[in-house]
Amino acid sequence: MMTAERRRQILDVLATDARAEVPALALRFGVSESTIRRDLQVLSQDGAVERTRGGAVPSSRFEPSFGEKETANRAQKVSIARAAAELVQPGQTVFLDAGTSTLELARVLRTRTDVTVATNSIPIAVELAQHLRLVITGGQVKERTLALVGPLAERAIEQMHVDIAFLGMNGVAAGAGLTTPTWEEAATKARMIAAGRTAIVLADSSKLGAVSFARVAGLDEVDLLVTDEGAPAGEVEALQAAGLRVRAVPAGGITAATGTAPGQTRSEEDA
Repeated sequence: MMTAERRRQILDVLATDARAEVPALALRFGVSESTIRRDLQVLSQDGAVERTRGGAVPSSRFEPSFGEKETANRAQKVSIARAAAELVQPGQTVFLDAGTSTLELARVLRTRTDVTVATNSIPIAVELAQHLRLVITGGQVKERTLALVGPLAERAIEQMHVDIAFLGMNGVAAGAGLTTPTWEEAATKARMIAAGRTAIVLADSSKLGAVSFARVAGLDEVDLLVTDEGAPAGEVEALQAAGLRVRAVPAGGITAATGTAPGQTRSEEDA
């Protein structure tokens, strides 16, 4: 097994277990305990795990809980959600990724009986279940984010074709592209992008310039970033220079996006 794959699987273990011990990991992967210690040291330096005596635990810095993320920058997320909702036309099907900005978008769309929503988010499913046509993927529940991930979720998304895929993201940076804390969520998000005729990232300004552990996609694989006006000018300019359209939304209002029209898809833009 390659080193990168073993480290990815160590993260998978910690995604379901509260703690991983060095001897057990060494036995599981058929390597020495010193090799596992080196793996854990590298993952710790990346912020992916927290070292403990004899093993490691999931890093609180690595994956904030859903509740922690929901209360952070909520005013900005509400403005972002309102701007995103204006891009949804009657009769369209949209996918809402698991996340707090997309949850705010679900709350705006709740009164729309003219759209169909698919999601891998338990909170979004609860929010919308009695209000509009809803499709939920299967999958394993990630405790900290309440997202449905893994092979079942991925296979369900691969069978979908939606007009717009709205994605949350932990990091949006000109060099690293779109990133998120775990490989499982990265794989799920990548399939959302492929399923959408248009792919739109919703990320408040704190995510710009940030780089998380697992790469989801390049900036050229999505159509638009909707963020708030608190986004650092230098970061916005770097993203635009890299080819990403950016829409910065002020509190209580909506600005025009730079670049092409909001409804234009990747294929139309390249035509």
